[in-house]
Amino acid sequence: MRTKDAVEVAGETDPGCVRRNNEDNFAVDPDLGLLVVADGMGGHNSGEVAAELATKTILDFARRMLGGRKSLLPEGGDPSLTPRGRQLEYFVKTANTMIYEKGRAFPKDAGMGTTVVAVLLDAKSLTVAHVGDSRLYLWRGGELSQLTEDHSLVGEQVRRGQLTADEAARSNLQNILTRALGAEGEVQVDVADHPLLPGDVVLLATDGLSKMVSDADVARAIGEQGEPDRIVPALIAKARAAGGVDNVTVVAARVPPRGEAGVRGIVSRLFGR
Repeated sequence: MRTKDAVEVAGETDPGCVRRNNEDNFAVDPDLGLLVVADGMGGHNSGEVAAELATKTILDFARRMLGGRKSLLPEGGDPSLTPRGRQLEYFVKTANTMIYEKGRAFPKDAGMGTTVVAVLLDAKSLTVAHVGDSRLYLWRGGELSQLTEDHSLVGEQVRRGQLTADEAARSNLQNILTRALGAEGEVQVDVADHPLLPGDVVLLATDGLSKMVSDADVARAIGEQGEPDRIVPALIAKARAAGGVDNVTVVAARVPPRGEAGVRGIVSRLFGR
């Protein structure tokens, strides 16, 4: 799949090697440049319900507000955010309300929740909104950077200097979240904007990847595979080979290298493709 400005996109989800049920979910809309990944939690199948409701709500509202002739801005919101940031914050907060109210209305879904990381991007920049410990990474020139902070107990301990990153990776408390969609009627959403350069790769992933595959190995796989439709299955295969103890979902987007988009545009105009 490609966005209007030739950003290549691919995504896939896998239950892993241990769990029968897949409580992860993802959504991609290349026309909008929208990427969403969610990792649900809750009893019975409620985690699956929460994750699906999050991705579906964000996708539906994005298409309503961004898919027409005009890009609509929500009322209210944080005035310090960019227009794209305000839109993403609104989509995520709306998803939170939907999950929270469904949990209150149906006893079997009480207490369900989900992480979410949602991105709106074009070839020059991205905006990210996230809650929980699903991550957004940026691969640039062989180096991998995590653009989101985990809303988890061990994440907070690392930021306070109480744990090292290596200690956090081995901690038995990794699954304890400090923030999630659906846990409360209101949720704080972290929103940020980042520039993109030709050749950058953007990666959204649930913790089924980050727990199983080191950042160094993720960076290496991206460099070796190059294209999103090869990066995604390669990383899922690595998570499974390492034990696959959790569901794993990966969405990747690659900004065309310098000159590549121009060549494709010429070919498209000449041959009508």
